[in-house]
Amino acid sequence: MDSEDWLTKAESRGLFKIKNGKIRYRLARPKEFDYSHPEEKVRAKLVAYLSLNLGYSPARIDLETQVPRRTPSDFADIVLYADDERRRPYLVVECKAPSRAESIDAQFIEQLFGNANSLRAELGLVTDGNTSLLFDIAGFGASERSRNRIGNLNQVPPHYGTPPMFRLVAGESGDIAPASSQGLARVLRRAHSIIWAGGKRDPLTAFDEWSKLLLAKAQDERGTPNGKPREFQVGAHESETAVANRVRELFRSAARVDPSIFTPDVELALPDRKIASVVEVLQDISITDTSADTIGTAFEGFFGGIFRGELGQYFTMRTIARFVVAALEIDRDDFVIDPTCGSGGFLLEVLLQVWNRIDGEFSGRKELERLKSDFALKHVYGIEIHEVLARICKINLLAHHDGHTNIEGDRSCLDSTFSTGRLRKWNGAFSCIVGNPPFGDNVKEADEDLLGGNKLSNFALGSGKKSAHSEHLILERAIQFLEPGGRLGFVLPDGIFNNSGERSGCPDARALLMSTGRVLAIVSLPDHAFRKSGAQNKTSVLLFRKFTGEEKARFESAIHDSIQSRREDRIADAVARNDYSVFLAEAEEIGYTASGIASDRNDLFKQSKEGKLLSDQSMTVLGSYRRFADEREDFESQDQPSCLSLLASEVWRAHPTHRLDPKFHLFKSDEKRTIPTGWIRAPIRELLTRRAERVKPEENPEELVTVLTLSQDGSLRARESGKGKNPPEWRGLYFAEMPSEWFAVRCGDIVFSSIDLWKGCISRVTSEFDGALVTKEFPVYEVSDPRVSSSFLARLLRTDYYMRAFRAITTGHSNRRRTQPADFEDLEIFFPASIDEQERLIKDILDQERARDEAASLVAEANARFSSVIS
Repeated sequence: MDSEDWLTKAESRGLFKIKNGKIRYRLARPKEFDYSHPEEKVRAKLVAYLSLNLGYSPARIDLETQVPRRTPSDFADIVLYADDERRRPYLVVECKAPSRAESIDAQFIEQLFGNANSLRAELGLVTDGNTSLLFDIAGFGASERSRNRIGNLNQVPPHYGTPPMFRLVAGESGDIAPASSQGLARVLRRAHSIIWAGGKRDPLTAFDEWSKLLLAKAQDERGTPNGKPREFQVGAHESETAVANRVRELFRSAARVDPSIFTPDVELALPDRKIASVVEVLQDISITDTSADTIGTAFEGFFGGIFRGELGQYFTMRTIARFVVAALEIDRDDFVIDPTCGSGGFLLEVLLQVWNRIDGEFSGRKELERLKSDFALKHVYGIEIHEVLARICKINLLAHHDGHTNIEGDRSCLDSTFSTGRLRKWNGAFSCIVGNPPFGDNVKEADEDLLGGNKLSNFALGSGKKSAHSEHLILERAIQFLEPGGRLGFVLPDGIFNNSGERSGCPDARALLMSTGRVLAIVSLPDHAFRKSGAQNKTSVLLFRKFTGEEKARFESAIHDSIQSRREDRIADAVARNDYSVFLAEAEEIGYTASGIASDRNDLFKQSKEGKLLSDQSMTVLGSYRRFADEREDFESQDQPSCLSLLASEVWRAHPTHRLDPKFHLFKSDEKRTIPTGWIRAPIRELLTRRAERVKPEENPEELVTVLTLSQDGSLRARESGKGKNPPEWRGLYFAEMPSEWFAVRCGDIVFSSIDLWKGCISRVTSEFDGALVTKEFPVYEVSDPRVSSSFLARLLRTDYYMRAFRAITTGHSNRRRTQPADFEDLEIFFPASIDEQERLIKDILDQERARDEAASLVAEANARFSSVIS
């Protein structure tokens, strides 16, 4: 026995702890002894050997066990039991101080037999750490000392002398088999829940241990020769410790072979019982033989919920990644990177689509597998700042048949130095970039976590600022990663495309895009795209191509001429002189519902039941984009799905803040529609006048006032006092310390919520709320043009057309988006020239509203009468 190795391993596994001259065992019964005694060192080595080498459970090993029918002072040094209840002693061990003698003293043998016979054990072992004797106790008479000598420590059998039966044998009938996506997701989730233990382990630790076990599983699947039992299984009659020992060795072997995921010094940190439980869950499936697409579906289902619930990460659904990769038309010659790769969803989609393309182009050729392997190993890269997520990404890629070695973990993509392959010379190193950068973080100067050794001032979007949004800097870094002419496909928050505030940095981000390359396409995603992941952000897909050297020179020349000519909008001038077409689209259905349930309705693309893209992509965004790429200026817009082609110069000049969001431009194009004969077209600013009747309730401390709020259905109601941060009463004295300014509304006014207009919060003030108060977040307008009725206008603004208009003009990407009054006032209103015709059109609506109000009043009266009966 290599004693020091066994002692070190046993201590790391928690069998005992040696400290301050004491050894505390954690076996069947925790006990502490003086480690300075020579006999104790021998006993510690024996405990380690029994558990780590022979696989016996520590819960079945007891020390200093009192021996029945002997003197009270007789205790057996070590007793190994054959059952969890410790009623059937299997092996009794007597430990003596190390000796130079070549044989064991007879008196020690007698002491062993006395204890072993009294305990009715099957075997007995006596040792001084150097020499040992093993006896068959149960099979011979009590006085036998010779014929029952069956060897030494090396002959102590594992598994109580009953070899475990292994039913999973590599390459034979009944071996591990591929799983369905649902089956695989189920066992992965179950394995993780066993490790997580209801929250006893923090999410990061649970994921790390889960990853280690998957790596051990993959090692067994790839390394077990045909005809040999699988190592990653629980055999019949096998202890949890024996299973865990074998799996720990599998993990060590995997870490030695490939230290890019876990370094060789890392160990499985789970107890034996947990390891055996997870092995039992996973043992029957083959991950490496399961199709890559099936694994992708399973991992999506598993990671999607786990990331949101435990890591706070937002998982990108596969349909979005599939669309981005397909639109970029990545092939085997591209060098691809996801600078914030997370669990690897985008990179996996790159692998799958390129492999499918190689399958088609090189079918039947002997070099097919080599080409696929070369692409995975040499062309696919990722960066992930979160160390555990980076490991999960590598495991994910490994399970999908590789590409994991080029993932740089525990590093931000905003850093200035990298250590992996092409990343060492990162500027212009990649032909294609994909991803969904995290957004919402503020990056500050000297933030080592997010900037590494870099500086905020080294970024154009960070220069001269105290902080900048992470998604802006990642976008800039991604453009730097691209070679001239390289393509980018990112999922980005809509704020980048439409926020107007200079402090937001979004206008600068848009200027960067137009100044460094061509915006090929922007596709608006529905509100529910990331709702299943717990995010309320409105997002769009950006497809972008970096300028070639020649295009860059032409653009910079145009900028230089604009400076010389002192033109105000230099980018607009430079874009117009180098104009090109931009594809804009809106996807309302994306292959899954708001709750994350798979759906056949998908505006983005068509795919087979196996998940492969179909050649016929008609009536999809992908098909329309491909047609646009072929036709450019000849491309005609369509409604299903909604797609449009505009010149880049038109897009840039369409709004004072240079909005790029598809919803805005698609609506503005639709706004030019032909109106009914005899109707009038006019912007809201010509029909309504903004009114600001400032009120100071605090000047009348005892006066009660009504504070107005709007519902999404357009109904008005008094804001409830005493709720949340609202005062106990809406009395003037409570307004004194409020920072808000207050304004009165009048009957007939049109009022909306600048935060929730896109949800339908707009209405006409009724007489009941005349004089009610609102903050400046509720712009108030009076109808100033006698050609239009305020009642007609209020109903008109709640039609589907104007609800769409409000969503189109709203800016921002979070759940609290905002509508600027200027954009509201720019909307065009269509109305009949005759007031009588206006009233005729809404008469039925008004009648139904009155009937509804009367019915509500009758219901309230009936409830009151019923209440009085039982009160």
